[in-house]
Amino acid sequence: MSPAILALAVLGGVAVLYATEWLPLWLSALVGCALMVLVGAADFATVFRGFSDPVVFLVAGMMVVGEALFATGAAHDIGQRLVRLAKGRERALVFLSVLAAAGLSAFLNNTGTTVLFIPVIGGIALASAGKIRAKNVLMFVAFAANTGGMLTLVGSTPPLLVQAALTHAGYRPFGFFEFALLGLPLLGLLLGYIAVFGYPMAQRRFAAESLALSFSPTNAASSSTFKKFFSVLVLLLCIGLFASEAIPLALTAVLGAVLVLLFRCVSPREILQRLDWNTVLLLGGALGIANALDKSGAGKLVAEFGLRILGTGFTPWAFLAMVTGVAILLTQFMSNTATVAMLSPIVLSMAQGFGISPHPLMMALATAGAAAYATPVGTPPNSLVLVAGYRFRDYVLLGGLFTVLAYGTIVLLAPVFWPF
Repeated sequence: MSPAILALAVLGGVAVLYATEWLPLWLSALVGCALMVLVGAADFATVFRGFSDPVVFLVAGMMVVGEALFATGAAHDIGQRLVRLAKGRERALVFLSVLAAAGLSAFLNNTGTTVLFIPVIGGIALASAGKIRAKNVLMFVAFAANTGGMLTLVGSTPPLLVQAALTHAGYRPFGFFEFALLGLPLLGLLLGYIAVFGYPMAQRRFAAESLALSFSPTNAASSSTFKKFFSVLVLLLCIGLFASEAIPLALTAVLGAVLVLLFRCVSPREILQRLDWNTVLLLGGALGIANALDKSGAGKLVAEFGLRILGTGFTPWAFLAMVTGVAILLTQFMSNTATVAMLSPIVLSMAQGFGISPHPLMMALATAGAAAYATPVGTPPNSLVLVAGYRFRDYVLLGGLFTVLAYGTIVLLAPVFWPF
């Protein structure tokens, strides 16, 4: 049996473990990594390289900065001020947070954007005296960060990948804000979806659960004013470096973590006890599985099979629908970068073979590659907000319908703005 088939079999088993939660998500991911090596889908170094991926250090580093904001009481103070701004209304906070996260993610890394929101929303929940629940807000912040990455060329990696493929093949590149022709309708759709379906469902689903969950404060009263100020200063420094990209994003997060630890804003012992290792291990494991799928050729096998069943007798719309569907399916379990990097050369070559413009297909691919709303492992923002205590089925219920709506919107609008 080929490595690609074996890798797909392992992925199917891991998907079942994710869905049933028979094991913790992070353990399911580790089991998947181990099986990928054992069945020969990829070697050990390839699979477990996921744990040395820069995004893992980005996530872990900013978690340390976030813990410092809680340990010093800075997050609690910020939360009190933002609660007054939202006037204690949770629904207003949801929409303000979604718009802010999407706007920042259009120009900043969506992972870094989500990481910055987690301690702020946690502080708001703590300061609201029960009026606001972090679980009712954070998943929608992650969805907004994913969607905001669709608004500009630099919002996320998929637009850059399709841009490189088009340029290399000699086609017209997309404009910097051209991605917003699809991204803005999807953001508007997200706001409407949250108002009509998402937020009311979150209220019902999480009504009986604890208010703060993972966001309980840690001895904030004993922290000095200097430490509180310094932790905020480090957060602002990270935001500035994220925006300027003067140094790599992961290095920014590690630098922030080192600074708050050196200045004792939070103790190393507290970090070891309170850091959300579930998210760190899950993210590293998911990246490892994605590496194995790429190395074994499993992802390419799925993509080629899906595209070949179209045949030459199908319309360009059918081809577009297949491309978008394959991308959205794969990106729920693979990184959007790996998904788009794998599919873009195949889609481009097939568009040339069909004699149609690649622009609607490549735009749909870039957008669909970021539309991972239905699982906690689809994108780093989805994984990050697991700290609020979400379960796998929460993503399926709150994000599954929106994924279907996003699919329909992409297929409908892409040929309108970029004719075949």
